[in-house]
Amino acid sequence: MKKTLSAFLAFIFSLSVNAQAPNWGIADTLEHHSLGPGIQFTKIRYKDKPLLIWVTTIDLTNPNNKIEQVQSHNKVPDVARETVMDMSKNNTYQNHKVCAAFNHDFFSYEQGICIGVNVNNGEIPYSSGWGRSLFAISEGKTASVFAPNLDAKVNLTDGSSVKIDFFNSQALGLTGDCILFNRLNALTLTESGKYIKIKPLSKWTLNGPDIDCEVLEVSDSPLQTSQTEYVIYARGSKLTAFDGKIKAGDKISISQKLANGKFGTPAQNIVNAFHGYPSIAYEGKLHDGEYNDFENGREYEVSARVMAGMSQDGKTVYIVTVESGSRNSVGVNCIDIANWMLAHGSWNVVNFDSGGSVAIVVDHEMLNYPERGSVRPVEDGLLVVSTAEESSEVASYAFITPTLTASEISLSPLTLYSFNKNGEVLEKNIQGFTFSCIPEDLGIVDENGVFHAGNKIQQGKILATKDGLTAELAVNVRSLSDIKVSPTNILLDGVRRFPVRLEGTVDNKQYLLDPSAFVWSSSNPACCVVENGILRGIATGKTTLQGTYGGKEVVVEVSVEIAAKERVHENFSDMSLFVVNKNSPVLNLRFENSNLPLGWTDGTNMAFDITSGRLPYIELVKPVVFYSLPDSMSIQLKASANAVKNIQFFLSSATKADYKLVEMTLPSQKDSVFVIPFSEGGPLETTEYPITLNKMKINLVSSAMTGITLSMRDLKAYYPVLTGVGIPEISLIKKGAYITTINGEAVLHYNMPEPGKASASLWTMDGRKLGTLFSTTQPAGEHTCSVPFNGVNPGIYMLQMILNGKMEILKFVVSK
Repeated sequence: MKKTLSAFLAFIFSLSVNAQAPNWGIADTLEHHSLGPGIQFTKIRYKDKPLLIWVTTIDLTNPNNKIEQVQSHNKVPDVARETVMDMSKNNTYQNHKVCAAFNHDFFSYEQGICIGVNVNNGEIPYSSGWGRSLFAISEGKTASVFAPNLDAKVNLTDGSSVKIDFFNSQALGLTGDCILFNRLNALTLTESGKYIKIKPLSKWTLNGPDIDCEVLEVSDSPLQTSQTEYVIYARGSKLTAFDGKIKAGDKISISQKLANGKFGTPAQNIVNAFHGYPSIAYEGKLHDGEYNDFENGREYEVSARVMAGMSQDGKTVYIVTVESGSRNSVGVNCIDIANWMLAHGSWNVVNFDSGGSVAIVVDHEMLNYPERGSVRPVEDGLLVVSTAEESSEVASYAFITPTLTASEISLSPLTLYSFNKNGEVLEKNIQGFTFSCIPEDLGIVDENGVFHAGNKIQQGKILATKDGLTAELAVNVRSLSDIKVSPTNILLDGVRRFPVRLEGTVDNKQYLLDPSAFVWSSSNPACCVVENGILRGIATGKTTLQGTYGGKEVVVEVSVEIAAKERVHENFSDMSLFVVNKNSPVLNLRFENSNLPLGWTDGTNMAFDITSGRLPYIELVKPVVFYSLPDSMSIQLKASANAVKNIQFFLSSATKADYKLVEMTLPSQKDSVFVIPFSEGGPLETTEYPITLNKMKINLVSSAMTGITLSMRDLKAYYPVLTGVGIPEISLIKKGAYITTINGEAVLHYNMPEPGKASASLWTMDGRKLGTLFSTTQPAGEHTCSVPFNGVNPGIYMLQMILNGKMEILKFVVSK
């Protein structure tokens, strides 16, 4: 692992004299670890120019890895195409584990083929003889780039030969007068002509020895291919080329040679190769006449990208992926990313298909955000494969990055993975380590696996030990230049605890700071106190908190609003306070406070008619600012007829200008209370409050109706209170998961409809992970798991479950 790490660091830091990296600011390494034998994975983020870059480094000197070209569904043509995730799954089998996968080539939707020359384990899937560069991997595991100039033919026993025009064919029909259909052929052959069935007797390579074959059958009627039997098809000008020269039992050969092209020398014995369209960089610099000769200037198109590079000796391959279309990454043009690769050690660079096709897949999961918002199936991909003997035994642990740069008093969550002897990831986010810091005053690692840096500027290391194995993290603690607090205004209740969010700056890079390192004072300690940097509301009121550290000072304004379990914010008795909007299909709209539904002491009856018209609606506009920190609201409604399609509630928060919640159709003649959580994705963070309901929009059915009454009252907000361990306040689990208390202990109950991966973890309301309860493969059926609360402070917590890739959230409270 040290060897491959050194190779990567050389890639990152060895600047070439021939290229200048774009000025994108400071790069953060988010991940750097092994994926398999000689396979390193690195995720890099630039903030100044929002970019996410993944670098997968393959050391070809390692005998237990390989790079393969794979066709979608392993057939040609394939109009349906396959996602890169499926390519990764479907090509993983015993001692052939796909560690990473990428989209590759330019392709034709209609024809179902990749464009240009490609090589799949020595065989050519399809070739029109067109292409400008070939990124090739030889049998000796050396990468090279050159211009392809294919010359393929059938060598006969009499010393003559017949040129092969095409390999396989496209969905729209056959092309060429001599076609070799190999194991990748997806067509049923029906055309008239000469058919020669052959069986290969030696392995396939491009630009290597001729491939010996035995002739099995010669026919004027169609013959079909299989995985071991291929077909030579002749027609037109070559219909009689084989007459009298070939018969069953003959030994012939297939020649797949490359002549010198526009640049470079073709490699020998190529087993896998990828059409690169124009060569972007060649022999350490941008390839003039190629990189600047795209159609329509596409070299300047800002997009998501996959680029393939190699070291000068061809023994290290770099696959670089750039995301686009997300808030974290805006994409890049072909020239800038090629210059970045050149400046960091690449020698030759070609581009793979960009834009909506771009995909980097690890563990069969796509890591990048798809540029167009959905995953695009493609014709072929590049697979990075481990051929090592499988092992599930933990051989080592490693931090997610080998180094950590921290500021003084900063907080850094630590993540560790387990690996087998081949360097393949076995499990992520491992818990249960014993941590130690060297020297001791470097800092501490708390029970949640968060490193609290000390206040001394120094270098050191963190050791994580588990089951007799130790992982090491190099740490560099640097001096703060600036400190700020965000947000500066906080709204609290009496239940939630909120750690003051402090951010420090070192060389324009921000670090999360430990608020417990500050000395805090409160202008109104009866309202709110700070305990180890965590705010706790005591009584309704306001206070100014002042924190000092090393001569630097921050100020936080805090409002505390203590609420009971629920509060009515609007009873709709006085509708004159509302702005009422409607469109033309709504007639005779009026509000009445008499004849309310049975048992109602307040509220209103909204009466109206609907005539013919498009999308009738009624809007009730009156901003309602909810007191304190509720997690949901409700409204009591009764409709006299099935006239309401749905009701939309338009809300805003401290950070969101506008968001919308929808409650579905009301049942006719039924007095109902509808409870609506403020967020379907789990409890809102404290920083989202206060919440304001700006308006209600009642969408009506487009049917003529008269005498409609919609009764409404009691717009309530619901507040979390400390009631008891494991009592659910709001459950967003949709499939029956829940928490009970058994003999004083909290127990999680959940169901696995089918076998698969299951995990559960505990989180605080402000997004801090407390620990993983389990992460395993489980059989189908009902399951239980104890939820430990030893040492957990009273408050509200979230339990996150991921069952077969689907996440659910359960919120619960812990009391004293």
